[in-house]
Amino acid sequence: MERIDLSKRIIPTKLKNTDEYQKIGNWKYNTKDYIYIESKKEKENDIKRNIQASDYAQMNNAYLVLDYKDSIKKRLTLTWLRTAFTSNRVYVYSSNKDTIFSNNVGIRKNAICPALHYSISPQNSKNLKFFNKKQNLNDVKQQYDIRVVKDKTIYHTIRLGEYPRKKVNEELSAKLEELYNNGKIKNELTCTGRWYTCNGIKKDNENYAGKHNPEFEYKGKRYVRVVSYPNDEIDFYTDGTMSDNSGTIRWTNVEPISFVIKNWKDMPKNINPEGNGKAKYFELESEEAIISNIPFYPDKYHFNCSMWQNSTVRGFLNGIDVTFIKKNGNKEFGAYMGGNFAQECNFLNEAFNLARQPMVEYTIPDSEVEIADDAFNGCVSLKKINIHSRIKSFGKNAFDGLNLKYSYKINDNLILSQELPDKKSNYSELINIEIMKKVLIGFDYNILLQNDKIYNIVKIAKFLNKTNFSIPFIYAMELIGNNKVDEFIHDTDFRFFKNENPDIINMISNFSETEQLNFFKFVTCLGCFSKEKILDNKLNETEITYAQKASSLMATILKAGNMKLR
Repeated sequence: MERIDLSKRIIPTKLKNTDEYQKIGNWKYNTKDYIYIESKKEKENDIKRNIQASDYAQMNNAYLVLDYKDSIKKRLTLTWLRTAFTSNRVYVYSSNKDTIFSNNVGIRKNAICPALHYSISPQNSKNLKFFNKKQNLNDVKQQYDIRVVKDKTIYHTIRLGEYPRKKVNEELSAKLEELYNNGKIKNELTCTGRWYTCNGIKKDNENYAGKHNPEFEYKGKRYVRVVSYPNDEIDFYTDGTMSDNSGTIRWTNVEPISFVIKNWKDMPKNINPEGNGKAKYFELESEEAIISNIPFYPDKYHFNCSMWQNSTVRGFLNGIDVTFIKKNGNKEFGAYMGGNFAQECNFLNEAFNLARQPMVEYTIPDSEVEIADDAFNGCVSLKKINIHSRIKSFGKNAFDGLNLKYSYKINDNLILSQELPDKKSNYSELINIEIMKKVLIGFDYNILLQNDKIYNIVKIAKFLNKTNFSIPFIYAMELIGNNKVDEFIHDTDFRFFKNENPDIINMISNFSETEQLNFFKFVTCLGCFSKEKILDNKLNETEITYAQKASSLMATILKAGNMKLR
């Protein structure tokens, strides 16, 4: 099947951008958006319906109402609305009692039901299996998933675009993760090079930091690998499994989004045989909340933070740089720390541009100053990441699974790459990351941002590479902190230490960072790494060195199992 860009068939929608009392905002900055969320007035006039959160939204922090479930016992969620309540609060639709109330704009756990206007045209008709005179009403019900309660039609849905949705069962999830970890990605498990973006988990709400969930193909179907951060670890997914701890790896399927057709009665008769034909487009809203962990505005105390015009939600849904609006928005106020979504990483591109190309190179948006935990975890198609000089830190496991071999700088920007820079490039500070990771157990990419330490860590790595020995990264940092780098390099010999206990590296890799550090301090004090030789009674050097004798003692202690590091 041909994969096309459906975003070109979305009709921009004019939106009002003030609160219900017209006291907040400015009418002249009404917007025209491809994707939006409904206002308080639109939701109040809507057919009341319970809103579930997709498993994928739940994995990304969606809050589930504790004591309220629908007919199939699925807990329901809260969803953002577009209308401001005060300067720092926005209305939220509650599934609990079909009510609407306000919430602080800094809250991340509210979910999103995207809405849009989609073109009705002969071209689209070829792809959407519309009703025709030769079909009966039962066929139409199947095509549009018509929901009927007590012989009364409640609403109709249509499937369009694509997005991660349901968690796959435990058996398949384990199989996919096994293939991923065993390096079967090119054979049985194929990386498509596409991903789905959400807001990264951080300690505060400042600055948008994208987390990218990579897509893979297995036996003709597509799945997304997610490092999940559920709002509540005792919630359940649709397959009955528990949410579990933050950081747990989950796999979801990718499938078309189910949208409610809100103007069904106005459809032409070739779609709805009872329609009046007034509709010029499909008026759609997602049937369930499919997005979460995108705060309405990252700075809850900013005087303009409740305005849709420059909100983080609007930027993410439409692919807009909301930190600086040049047109179609409030040009007077940028969304302070709001985020730049003008590149590929936005809902409009990821859900509707089905023909989007694999991501092999990515540039961190200038609005980000930190890279979130697990930001690119599993995005194995990436060969190059361009990082601007304002980035302060890398989150935990941010580059797990990536085969990044080199780092270098071009005009103060840090480049992480699978390949050496082009000879014509004006680069500096070339570092072989592959060697660093080989000899420094638990290598932390943050060292690449620390100009005062990187020189010494490279010296240690080069020395260890020559000796074919590895030590914990935390120990190398301790050497730097105590100004012991030169002493370590010039006065250390690992030969006897390695010979006495060849499995030592495997043993220490299971220690915690604190235990690793204490262990190496201990064996250093014993003299296991020393180059000095023992003197006999006549003060002559013997063949047995301090290192050999100390290492033999160390091996004896380890083999006896008497050593306790805690």
